[in-house]
Amino acid sequence: MGLKESLAKLSMINIKRGEVLFKEGVPSNGAMFFLFEGQLDIYKQIEGKHTKLRSILPGEFFGEMAIINNSPRAASIVVVSETAKLGIINRTTFVQMSQESPEFLFLLLKKVIERLYETDGKIRAIKRKQDEDSAIAKVTPNASQPDSDGNGEESSGQVPLETFTNDAQSIGE
Repeated sequence: MGLKESLAKLSMINIKRGEVLFKEGVPSNGAMFFLFEGQLDIYKQIEGKHTKLRSILPGEFFGEMAIINNSPRAASIVVVSETAKLGIINRTTFVQMSQESPEFLFLLLKKVIERLYETDGKIRAIKRKQDEDSAIAKVTPNASQPDSDGNGEESSGQVPLETFTNDAQSIGE
């Protein structure tokens, strides 16, 4: 059986814009996902703010660390499209897909390595910018200039922590 046939057998869920699939740091349920339709954004807490790292587009796997070592979720995932259609891959399904479709493991490993490099670079760039901004602020009083919405903060893809409240219902958990 090939990868397409394996994906066609997955349990499906549909979620709506603004819903949090899972939150960074919460225990995982041992499931990873495949996005069939829609768009999701990945947020990681960096120095007190949830910062957007990247988007997940149709055809991508994510949440693989939950399958491999059942670790807490490494980031928060939020639906940004009107709706999103996801396939759920539990550990049993993962093992079966791995045995039936070696291309699945190869694609997954390739993606994980690419994401590792991409995420590391993004986090380093964000921290470098924060360090630069901090250095400028120390040298120049009132260095913060209002941005287009006049609040004095730059739009950096950061979201206040309140957006990810502890009482938010996580999906698939």
